[in-house]
Amino acid sequence: MSVIQKVQVKVPASTSNIGPGFDCLGMALQLYNELVLEKHSEDGPPVVEIQGEGAQSLPKDKSNLMVRAAGTVIAGRFANRLVFKAVNRIPLARGLGSSAAAIVAGLFAANRLLEPSPLTDEQLFEYAVVLEGHPDNVAPAIKGGVTLSIKEHKAVRNLALKPHKDLTAVVCIPDFPLETAKARAVLPDTVLREAAVENVSRAMLLASAIERGRWEDLAAAMGDRLHQPYRAPLIPGFSDVLKSAQAAGTCGAALSGSGPTVLALCRQGPQAQAIGEAMVKAFAAHQVASRAEILKIERSGVLVS
Repeated sequence: MSVIQKVQVKVPASTSNIGPGFDCLGMALQLYNELVLEKHSEDGPPVVEIQGEGAQSLPKDKSNLMVRAAGTVIAGRFANRLVFKAVNRIPLARGLGSSAAAIVAGLFAANRLLEPSPLTDEQLFEYAVVLEGHPDNVAPAIKGGVTLSIKEHKAVRNLALKPHKDLTAVVCIPDFPLETAKARAVLPDTVLREAAVENVSRAMLLASAIERGRWEDLAAAMGDRLHQPYRAPLIPGFSDVLKSAQAAGTCGAALSGSGPTVLALCRQGPQAQAIGEAMVKAFAAHQVASRAEILKIERSGVLVS
């Protein structure tokens, strides 16, 4: 058995929604999963090796999300055994884009294995949206930075915002998972017009605050009425965690994706540490263990070598 080709991929974590930008806003963060994909000389089914997050729980056969994503690109072009060697740092089912990272890793690694690579980045983005079901995490995982995804007819395109150089993220990660399907199941099929209008106005304010460094606007800009009120009961102490973040420093706070992680955006500096500590303390008051991390914005997205 010998390795005849090898590709390495590094994919960032992502946070989505960011308050009012439900299913359309996303941001890449400097926390990464890495995948080495090997093409071996012999034929056979895929082999999956995982270190870190999900090492004991993720499937290690063709049902693995990385393997499924890679298979959509390879699509029977060869029968060689593929060995997936993953190092996962993005927590599972915490609202930090672990599934998007797995999909992007599998797609981009498989595409590079093929000579010449058959798909463009935009085509890979389209594949990723189909596999993930929505674009708000896969767009920043691929593009980096802050992305706005827009659906036009059946197509989805994304635009890049330009986050202020001093913008930083504080994530407070509770010690329990929340599956996206469960978090989506509690959402209503329709919303009030006034709630939709309020979210539109807050999203516009958020885009301005992120790009121009209007730190004092972040708290108002990251309010939401489309998903957070319905998901709050799934996360003990959620409203207190938001309040504690805003009391500890000038910031905005919201669910990261569908949760349970809480995201705070602020200006980098000493207050970021205080905001993280305040959120951990607020979760603890509701008997929820958590940890806080300060993460810079990842501006480049997926890296393939």
